Amino acid sequence: MIMLFILICSISTSYSQEILTLPQAIGIGLQNNLSILLQKNEEQVARNNNTIGNAGFLPVIGLTGTQNTSISTTHQEQFSGTVRDVSNAQNNSFNASVALDWTLFDGMNMFVSKKMLGTMEELGQNGTRIVVEEITSEIILTYYGIIQLGKLVQVAKDAVDLSMQRKRIALAKLSLGSGSQLMLLQSTVDLNADSTSLIRQMNSLANTKADFNRLLARDVTTPFLIRDTILLNVPFRYDSLLQKALSQNSALISSRLNREIARLGVKEAQSDLYPTLGFNAGYSFTQLNAATGFAKFNRSYGPSFGFNLSYNIFNGFNVLREIKNAKIYLNSGEIDVKDNEQEIHLSLLKLYNDYLSNLEIVRMQSTNVYVARENVNVAFEKYKLGSINDVELREIQQKLIDAEYQLILSTFEAKKAEIGLIRLSGDILQLVN
Repeated sequence: MIMLFILICSISTSYSQEILTLPQAIGIGLQNNLSILLQKNEEQVARNNNTIGNAGFLPVIGLTGTQNTSISTTHQEQFSGTVRDVSNAQNNSFNASVALDWTLFDGMNMFVSKKMLGTMEELGQNGTRIVVEEITSEIILTYYGIIQLGKLVQVAKDAVDLSMQRKRIALAKLSLGSGSQLMLLQSTVDLNADSTSLIRQMNSLANTKADFNRLLARDVTTPFLIRDTILLNVPFRYDSLLQKALSQNSALISSRLNREIARLGVKEAQSDLYPTLGFNAGYSFTQLNAATGFAKFNRSYGPSFGFNLSYNIFNGFNVLREIKNAKIYLNSGEIDVKDNEQEIHLSLLKLYNDYLSNLEIVRMQSTNVYVARENVNVAFEKYKLGSINDVELREIQQKLIDAEYQLILSTFEAKKAEIGLIRLSGDILQLVN
């Protein structure tokens, strides 16, 4: 019954499934991932804000117009003795004007603002790069994780096959009278243990595939197959990786951009120490139609222009306070850059050591797997002849299983460290391309 269940699971997970390659998976993930789409919106907002108008270089032009009508009843007595009564007199007035206000000098603040907007746009672009790198790394690691689980499933299947073969031998010996019931029972227990391990590995593989579909932002039940293997690159040069990481790591670039924004913040605060010079111009039109008053009709129109100069002589030392705070923020930005550099240096060193260690483990475990397989072949021949007992055969078989597991796990750990090194060095997207 156990083997029938495993067979059904194997068939159901391999029928009519697409072959998914790593480039295809990355392409699907980067196109559909919602985190990337949200970050791209933030990037677009920063790009839209980076204009000379938003920085204050351009003038502000406004148009205004008013029309008023008043109806009044008046009684006038003049010094000459004339008396005038007007009932329901209607007065109409119309005013229209266009005005221009243009800041010509503001302590260079507009130039600082433009640089800050440009830096914020770069920060938005780098933020998108960070999210893309995170998603790409997660896709790659999960992809190779599925390969690892697939290999672990195969190891478990091989163990079941060996246990099935052993049970058949025990049954054959028992039927010939040269075996024992204890031998058959022990082979059955070991077969059930290996079958249980296989079922668990297959379940873990199925759940990881569902997680992978979720990562690709598609239906979690989408079936697919991965026909790939884990290949390890030639060992990297640590000095080259460190040099790349300190120059193109996206997290470090963000830290440096934030430091640049803080530096511009100091200049922005210092601009309040200077006067502000502005230019204004306009054109106005006024017309009055009155039934009462001194003028029956009045119309005026024409241009106007002038300059305005303002200078803050004293505002409670607030400008100096803002400059001091801006310099503190700049100092914090410098500290953050140094802290990130040290953190990247440490992470790179640890990942590099992990990578080299796992490469050495892979080399040793590859030899162990070869030797363990030879031992199992020899042991089965001896078991058939009765030269070794069940315990000895199981022990030799378990050593093969352990060696294969260690080879698969160390290969994946080496690949994980390799991807981590590439990501820290800032080359993860170049690797994808």
